[in-house]
Amino acid sequence: MLFDPLHSPFIHIHISTNKNTYISLTKEGEVRVRTPLKEEQRIRRLLIEKSDWINAKLAILHEALPSHHLGETILFRGEIVPIEQLPQLQQLLEKSRKNTDIKKYYTRFYHNESLLTLPSRIHHYAQKMNLTPSEIRYKNLRRRWGSCDSNGVLTFNVMMMQLSYRHVDYIIVHELAHMQHMNHSKAFHDLVRTILKDEKLLRQELKVIRMH
Repeated sequence: MLFDPLHSPFIHIHISTNKNTYISLTKEGEVRVRTPLKEEQRIRRLLIEKSDWINAKLAILHEALPSHHLGETILFRGEIVPIEQLPQLQQLLEKSRKNTDIKKYYTRFYHNESLLTLPSRIHHYAQKMNLTPSEIRYKNLRRRWGSCDSNGVLTFNVMMMQLSYRHVDYIIVHELAHMQHMNHSKAFHDLVRTILKDEKLLRQELKVIRMH
């Protein structure tokens, strides 16, 4: 949940001997403020300044991808799913007798699912944004979720299938927006926000989600 510095509750610890204000998060995701200040209005102003940092930390607590056990479970659409629930993957794994082969079959599964899932979602948002990619590619990328080049070629990481649909949609809209703005300017983020209102939170969450 996004922390609203103007309205969200926080724990106020007043310590008159403190010279500075310290903002931290508990393990439960509560915002704690240790400060010599008494007035809530002044504290809220500090929370506004630190809201990006607070929400990035909350994303680490709540949205980081959970771990899974190769050969037993898979991270799929933001959830841990037992292999038994995915017959197509189970059949692939049965062909592998060596542990070193397992990741290859997981990647093949993600690639196949990308071809089934992503084209319709990309088409939906491309129409909504009145944009037409010249080409769409699906690859296993190591360091990024997607890319857009100056010729309008979009490349999406098949490992996106590990993510929830809300994060998948953000990546799609993000790369489409680069067809108009080949940067991360205010105009770029404004364009993304016209399609996805919680663009800022989604962006912060993806920054802390580690690829598996």
